[in-house]
Amino acid sequence: MELDTSTMNQFVSNVFDEMFGLPTEHLASAQFDVNQPRIVACIRISGVVEELIVVEAPVATACLISETMFDADPGTLEAEEIRDAIGEVVNIIGGNVKGMYEGESQLSLPCVSEETGTTETESDGGVNMVFDVAGQPMLVRWQNMSPAAV
Repeated sequence: MELDTSTMNQFVSNVFDEMFGLPTEHLASAQFDVNQPRIVACIRISGVVEELIVVEAPVATACLISETMFDADPGTLEAEEIRDAIGEVVNIIGGNVKGMYEGESQLSLPCVSEETGTTETESDGGVNMVFDVAGQPMLVRWQNMSPAAV
């Protein structure tokens, strides 16, 4: 089994539509502005498969997600709580991806940073999907990191 856009769309929908009640739609032809300040979270699956999963959320999107996750009033969360929320999103998505594969695999801890401009992993290939999360953009990217695939 291999991770594809249909499966990733379902995982993202499960997180946002079902868990958080935020309507989500895959935007097939949308561009994602990497020059805006955003929260970038990544997680790695190692074992029977080597996958890197990345979630990039502009600050406004990250605030909406974290306020929904923590049931907080707009503008009341600290930057660390916002980063934690996006880290948890990539962790949930990564856990779903890991669960697709039979055999022994490990999920790393999420790595979360604040970025503006192109990140190193963007130039390494992989699959990008842009989503509308309750009217806000979000990018999900993944790449097979197995030696034969790199």
